[in-house]
Order: sequence, then C-alpha cells, then structure tokens
Amino acid sequence: MGTGGSIVAGGALAVLAVAMLRISWGQRRRSIPLNAAGWAVGLAALVMGWGAAGAWGASVVSLWAMGAACAILAWEGLRSPAGRSKASNRRAGMMPEGPGPLRLGSRLLTFVLVAVAASMSSIAFALGVRWLAAAMGAGEADANVLALFATPVVWTVLAFALLMAASRKRQIAYLAVTASAALPAFLLGAA
Repeated sequence: MGTGGSIVAGGALAVLAVAMLRISWGQRRRSIPLNAAGWAVGLAALVMGWGAAGAWGASVVSLWAMGAACAILAWEGLRSPAGRSKASNRRAGMMPEGPGPLRLGSRLLTFVLVAVAASMSSIAFALGVRWLAAAMGAGEADANVLALFATPVVWTVLAFALLMAASRKRQIAYLAVTASAALPAFLLGAA
C-alpha cells in the first residue's frame, strides 16, 4: 500500500476508533474490552499515518478522528432532549449569583498568581533549562531554543495546576518548585 493508501487506511481506522469509543462510552456501564479496543485502533491509525508520512501523516489521521468526533457530538447534540431547568446566569464561577460576597481580592490574587507569577516562574524554569542544556554541551542557539520552547509549555501546565490547586499554600509551592529550576544558574553566575 502506498503512502496515500496508508493515510486513507489510517483515517478510516481513526474514524472506526472514535465510533468504537462512542459505543463503549454510550453504554450504561463502560465496556472495558471495547474501550481498550477503541484506543488500540486509534493508536494503530496514528502509527499507520506516522509510518506513511511522518508527522504530516499523523496530523491527517488525527484530523479524521477529530472530524468523526465532531460529527458524532453534533448528531448527539441534535437528538438529545431539551433541558428543562433554566440555565444558570453564572459564568464559570466568575461572579456569585445571589447577594453573596464578590471576593474580588481573592479573584485578583488568583489572576496575579496565574498570569504574572506563573509567567515569571516559567521564565525562571526556562533559564534553568537553558543553563542545563549549555552545561551538557548544547550550543548557544540550541540552548536558547530549548528555553524558548520550555517557557510557554511550563506556563500552560503551571497555570492549569494553579487553577486546580485547592489552597494558596499549594499554589505558592507550585510556583516555588517551578522557579527553583533556575537556582543552579543563579548560584553559579551563569544567568
């Protein structure tokens, strides 16, 4: 089978995987064998796409899976019964519905921690990555690219962790641990 045939077969397997997962998840109790088979077929589709055309083939196969999932969600949304209860006026917990306190100080602190402190902490982590890459013999350009790659990835993960943390102490701990990656660079004067 040629490159195009492998990608088409991978796309068909990806659609089949999504259908299998929908059937498994739609049952009263999830079918573990069907669930595992769906994920295995999805992995096989991805491997087939990657083998045919590398990252591009895997992307095309993934697009088929996402398209199938979107179509299934649209179909299920159209055929589901309308809700009976009135939708909440609340937007993702942004403001209280009733006469409750606004807690603006707490909300502002959360924003500062997630937007500003997490950004600074991820930059510190990236400095640590750059220092480690340089210490292991990477060229200056390679070390810089690793640092530039690490910053948004770490910031995204850290922002998610901060928003999901149950307490301020845990949020501060996440920020401190992430920023501590830059300590060797600062202590050795490389930053």
